[in-house]
Parts: sequence; C-alpha cells; structure tokens
Amino acid sequence: MENPYARSAAPAAAPSTPEGQRQADYEAAIGPNSGYYLKYFEQFDNGESKASWHWPAFFVNSWWCLYRKMWLPGILLLVWPWILAMVLGILFGIAQPPVPVMVGVWLVLLITPYILMPIYANSLYWRHINTLIQRLPGSIASVPDKRIARLERNGGTGVGPMIAVMVGGGFLFIMIVGILAAIAIPAHQDYTIRSQVTEGLNLASSVKAEVAEYYAQNKSWPEQANLGNEPPSGKFVTEVVASGGSVVITYGNAVNQQLQGQRLAILPGVDAQGNIVWACGNQSLPAGVESAGGPYGSDVANKYLPKHCRE
Repeated sequence: MENPYARSAAPAAAPSTPEGQRQADYEAAIGPNSGYYLKYFEQFDNGESKASWHWPAFFVNSWWCLYRKMWLPGILLLVWPWILAMVLGILFGIAQPPVPVMVGVWLVLLITPYILMPIYANSLYWRHINTLIQRLPGSIASVPDKRIARLERNGGTGVGPMIAVMVGGGFLFIMIVGILAAIAIPAHQDYTIRSQVTEGLNLASSVKAEVAEYYAQNKSWPEQANLGNEPPSGKFVTEVVASGGSVVITYGNAVNQQLQGQRLAILPGVDAQGNIVWACGNQSLPAGVESAGGPYGSDVANKYLPKHCRE
C-alpha cells in the first residue's frame, strides 16, 4: 500500500544566474566560515588587489593550509626552515661568506614566506577553490545535487586528513634531512680538505721564489732541503722544502686524517727562452721545457687538488 505521506525528494534546482551559481559553488567548496571568505572572493572576482591579511595564516600557516586542504603549501611551509638550513649550510660551507652576511641571508629567506603567506592567503585560497570548481567533471557539473556534493567533499575542511598529512610530513622531513645530510656532510668534508691543501700551496710561494732566485744566480737547481732558511709550516702543513729544484709540501699537524703525511710536489723547468715554468702535482711540464729533475706528482687525491694540479 502506498504511503500517502511519503514525498520523494525533488532534485535541487540550479541557480538562475552565473553570479548565483558562483555564490553557491563558493559556499559549498568553502564550508565553515564561508561568510568571511566570500567578501574577499567577490573583490578578487572583480579584479581588485589580491593583497589582504589573514591572521590564522600568520600564526598557524601550515596548519591553516592543511585544514583548508591545500596540501602542497601546507607541507612546504612545514618543512621550509629545515630545507633552507640544509641548502644554505651546503652553500655557505662552499662559499664561506662573512658571518653577518650568512645570518642576514638566512633570516630574510626564512621569514619571507611567513610574511607573504598571510598577505596573500585569501587570494591563494580563492585560487584553490576556483581550481576545484574548474576541475569538476562535465557529468557532475551539469547536475546541481552532484555538483554541490562534489564541491563539499573536495573542499571544506579536514581535521583528520590534516593530522595524517602532518604525520606523513614528519616522515618526509626525516627522509629529506637524511638525504641532505648525506650530501652536505661529504661535500663539507671535501671542501675542508681542499682548503687545507690550499694552505700548503700558499706557503709554497715563498719557497718557489727562493728556488727561482737560486736558479737565476747559479743556473742550477738547489739540492738542499730548505735553502738555508727555516722551512715554512702552518696549521695543516708540516714543512715546505726545496729538493732537486722541486718544492715539496708535506701535510701534517692538524690536517684531516686523509691528508696526514701526504706530499704534494711542484716541479720546475726551463723553456727555450730561459723562463721558469712550474708543474703542480700531477700536471706535466709543457713540451719543450727542460725539467729540473726533482720530485714530482702528488700523494693527495685529485679531487682535493686545485684544477691546475690535477692530471
């Protein structure tokens, strides 16, 4: 028997105007607190400035993004300080700028996203909501009930997914830190060793000058270890001596263990015009240059040598 009180639910009617449709779409996709956002969305639709201010995006920026289901900005804001620290750590370790410059660059790059975010949070959310609307499949967009249901599902807020993303972001952060550390630590160690090698080459300059002067006066290469002077030494260099005309650097003292006791030779020669030419480490003297015949080569690995000392 048919129930006389039963009423079949009538399908929702589509708004009669494009403005009404846009309003209904916005309300469905925004969900809670739609009244706050609609006034800004109307301004943005009219081409007005995209700048405003959003306090939740200032105090809890990543949480607000995730709460509003903007996953990518939320995750990036969450891990930004750590990614920045790792990247700048590598760059600063290589370039070694002054400490005030490092602190200034770090602070500017750290703070900038958190200042820009609350200024453009409303317009960012407006773009997010419009993207949800534009991506509605045609088969759903043309059916008012399904259209609203899909926008409510894809938009709105999500505490559960937000927590899930935060947990997943934590694991992602740990993975990123591990990868960056695996890159940064060896890179920094290589840079440190190269700087220690450079100290030896700098100390060798005075000995090279003495060898060149000796040759100019005697037309022969010095055999003694130090030309009568105290061999130069440094924090990472045990001594720099002349031997058979060559300048030999011995690394020691506070040097990295990989350089301990290793030697780097700088071999001189004379070209046809009587000019002294030097070959550092594993480099060879140019053709036609008469070698001094002293020690040559390097115990130091190629990757730690400057380019002009490599093979």
